[in-house]
Amino acid sequence: MDVRDLQRRLTALGLYAGAVDGQFGPLSRAAFFAALSSPARRLTDADLDQAASLHGLTAAHVGALVDVEASGRGQDPATGRPVIRYEGHQFRSRTGNDFDGRYPALSFPYADRAKRVQPSAQVGRWELLAAAVALVPGAALEATSWGLGQIMGFNYAACGFPDVWTFVRAMAASERDQLVAMLSFLQSEGLLKHLKEKRWDRLAAGYNGPSYRDNAYDERLAKAYARRGGK
Repeated sequence: MDVRDLQRRLTALGLYAGAVDGQFGPLSRAAFFAALSSPARRLTDADLDQAASLHGLTAAHVGALVDVEASGRGQDPATGRPVIRYEGHQFRSRTGNDFDGRYPALSFPYADRAKRVQPSAQVGRWELLAAAVALVPGAALEATSWGLGQIMGFNYAACGFPDVWTFVRAMAASERDQLVAMLSFLQSEGLLKHLKEKRWDRLAAGYNGPSYRDNAYDERLAKAYARRGGK
């Protein structure tokens, strides 16, 4: 998806009335932010129960996952948008290193640890994303993690979506939509069975990678499950 494609989508939503010219100017930027903003629709106990029942889980299973992997929040009240993390090395890999020289803050190798440091506030992270969207929207959205599960945009198909734009629009709709996508991703990746069977180490390794022990994800999941009343 390039800037023109994005402008067409924003026009179809009634959010953009400017020219479809491939220039990500102030009107495009405002429409982009508006398309991914919504009233804070926090996750409810009913949402947890419904999502759990669809997958043969308990609310304790799903609640533990949310508590640990999302720190309990998928929408940022300061921006009205999903919690995100832009990954410049992922953008780089999707754009053939084309922007390393001109936009080193947006496109860089994974080994460059200093540039991987994120702004602490979501406002700053969204500014990084918007700057990358101005270059190649599709690559920028795929190079960002979204919502409760911090699922990378390039995993949109594993979450049940036809394209990355449809995925990020769902992430912006509510934390409930984020949870549905998160569980769909776990199912697609063969990890849902580990959650169901409380194999916390396997779940943590599959979701967080081999370094999961550095942050004790498996232990934290087990403790969160117990706090939620899991047996």
